[in-house]
Amino acid sequence: MTARLDVVRSDPTRRWSAYAVAAFVGLTLATVHPLGFLVGGALVSLPTRNWRRGLLAGLAFGVLGWLAFAALLAASGSLGRYLDTGRLLALSVAIPVLASLVGGLARALD
Repeated sequence: MTARLDVVRSDPTRRWSAYAVAAFVGLTLATVHPLGFLVGGALVSLPTRNWRRGLLAGLAFGVLGWLAFAALLAASGSLGRYLDTGRLLALSVAIPVLASLVGGLARALD
């Protein structure tokens, strides 16, 4: 498995393709269950060159997931009410970001 990941990590085109596929799979899983953010963070961290970049990739995936959720709320006209919820807003930002950040630690295991 590591040899295959090394091939992906060494080729920029394959690495970016792997990021795109991992983000798509992670966001798809996150629409079904919040643990999808953990899995998505792990998936986007695997093509990175080191564990620090893996953490950053996991964090970026969490932010992307929350921004996608906010965009859906904006499209439905509910974003203003959502931003007024206070603690619920903080929790709904923290769950995807922190779960994806923890998932990003998967790169440190390789």
